[in-house]
Parts: sequence; structure tokens; C-alpha cells
Amino acid sequence: MDPGRAALLHRIAERYSTPTYVYDLDAIGDRVARLRAALPTAELLYAVKANPCGAVLRHLAAAGLGAEVISVGELARARRAGFPEGRILLGGPRQDPPLVAAAWGVGWVSLDNPSQWRGWQRFAAREGAPRFLLRLNPGLDPRTHEHLATGAARSKFGMPFGELAALGAALGEHLAGFHVHIGSQITELGAYEPVFAQLGALLTRFPHADTLDLGGGFAVPGFALPEFSARVRAFLAQVPFRRLLLEPGRFLVAESGVLLTRVLHVKEGPVRHVIADAGMADLLRPALYGAQHPVRVLGAADGASGSADLDGPLCENADRLARGVALPALTPGTLLAVEQAGAYGFAMASNYASSLRPAEVVVAGGEVRLARRRETPDDLVQLEL
Repeated sequence: MDPGRAALLHRIAERYSTPTYVYDLDAIGDRVARLRAALPTAELLYAVKANPCGAVLRHLAAAGLGAEVISVGELARARRAGFPEGRILLGGPRQDPPLVAAAWGVGWVSLDNPSQWRGWQRFAAREGAPRFLLRLNPGLDPRTHEHLATGAARSKFGMPFGELAALGAALGEHLAGFHVHIGSQITELGAYEPVFAQLGALLTRFPHADTLDLGGGFAVPGFALPEFSARVRAFLAQVPFRRLLLEPGRFLVAESGVLLTRVLHVKEGPVRHVIADAGMADLLRPALYGAQHPVRVLGAADGASGSADLDGPLCENADRLARGVALPALTPGTLLAVEQAGAYGFAMASNYASSLRPAEVVVAGGEVRLARRRETPDDLVQLEL
């Protein structure tokens, strides 16, 4: 890690304690620029679920992005952050009456099943109604973790080709286009080819549908963005879609973020257990998905590195941030940075075991700012009656 960055993280840990999430807004801006350069005609709708921190949302809204939301809470956050109403897309399996009522005025709605259309149908002809997309489930193996394979045949998301085509006929002139999100952490770009084939066939049936939403899910790190861009451009050259939407989330924010944590104890034995003050209540992905996050020691370390498990402080065997990682000899108080933690980190944090959720800090142009304070025990009970 760059010494200047390590020194900055040390100062943040000293000022705000640990565990603390730190997001580099400049890095997020660089990712936006990369994606726009690769696909300049695409409209970018940030997937709010990836990182709903208000400071991050305001930064992306100011950069001209739209937003993709799936709940009343995400919709409220997007509006508060300043995303234009007409550039918000509502998707996801929920879309119950309270969410439908709250979402009036958004630009697009992605319908996940026919039941959702029945909930929206009486509003569809009103002035100011959203544009409706139908979400395709292409029934393929996107070669990612089973929890992330949203385009697999057994997934709860979207509709298979035949069901979607029937619903498209029912929508008639209200059908604006199609939406597909094959999964997250996608590395195999060949998975898009059967998707493009199905989308091309749908366009033959519905030539008035002019909007295509290809979702997101680009792997971090190392997504082959130039190759993805070439494949998308080649497909769009063959079909008359006039508007391309993308829903980047993790790709924009994951590598901007680190989770700062300090060593509490070291237990030697057949497995060396490094117990830290952050765990699954702060970063769930390793326990839930087996996700691997790089771990860096911030500061001088003595001796050669050896294998260790980086464990959290909770009474759960799954409470682990990393397994079998190379770490040098460590002592209590050593500061560690768990990297690539800007997506689905704090967003999935919990109060399990009455844990207090971490602080969130943003950095822009070298300026450090507290975005969300650390929770206190009083916060745990403030909603109880």
C-alpha cells in the first residue's frame, strides 16, 4: 500500500476508532469515467443496494448518474441525494402496493412477474406513468456463486422467454423494453451471448420496444471492460434499441472502500487465529458468499508471513473476515485494512449480538469527512417502546 495512503488511514483510525469504513470518492469518480469511456451511449443507473451511504449517493448524483432502487427506503435515499426522479428505475421482486404508491413519478419500472403488472396496470395509462421494462430470466449458468446467479433457471428473478413474451403482448404500447441481469461477479463474458440471442428474438416480436437494460454485476477486481464493451456494441449494431441502460453498483464502489479494524488478540495453535474488532456484523460477505477480501497490515510488521484466519469478535464460527491468509506476526492494536469493501459492506452490516455498526468516512481530494457516526448503545433501543 502507498505510504501516504497508509498514513491517511492511520489518522482516520486514530480519529474515528475502529471498525470504520473509508470510501475514496475520487476513486469512485474514476470508475464512472472508465465506464462512460467504454460505453459512452449508456445511461448509468447506480445500484443503490451496493452502498447507500448518503455521501456516496450525493457524489454519484452530482456526477450525473441515475439510480436503481428496490425498496421504499432506497427510493427515499435516492430522492434525498438528488437523483432526478425521471432517472430512477424501480426493480426487484417486491413492488407491493405501498412501494407502487411511493414510486409514482420514477422514470422506469422493471417488472419481475405478471403479478407486478396487475399492481401497476390501473396506473399505466395515467399521465406521468413510468416506462415499463420486462425482466428476462435467460435460464443460464453465469458461472458465479449460486447466491449471485440471478440469471439461472432456478433463480427467483425475472421470467423465462415464453412467459415474458406473453406478458409483453398484454402490455402492448406500455412495453418500453427489456431488462436482464444475469448475476454478480461475472467474469465469463461468453455468458452474454445466449442472452443477446434471446433479446434479439424478443425484439423481433416487439419492434416498438426501444430500451435495453443490461443490469450490472461486473466482477471486481479485473472485469474485462473493453471486451464487454465490444460485445455490447456488436449486439447493438444489429438491433434497433435506442436507449441502453446499465446498473453498475459494485464495479463503481467496491475498490474505493476499506474496512479498518484492529487486532484484539492472537491465538497460536494448529490454526493461528487473529481476532479483530470487526467481523460478520460489519462485513458479512466472507461468511455469506465465501468472499475473499485482501487484507493489508498498516504499519511495520515483524517476521515472515504465515497462514492465519482473520476472525471477528462474535460467538459464531462463521464470524470470519478471511481464512488462510498470509499475515506476519501481529500484536494487539495492530491496524489492518480489509480492502475491496466499498460494496455490500456497511450495506449488509447488522446489529447481531447488539453490535454497534461502524462509522463511515469519505475522502475526496485529500479531505477527510465523517459521513455517518458510529452507533452507540442508545441507538440500539431508540425504536423500542
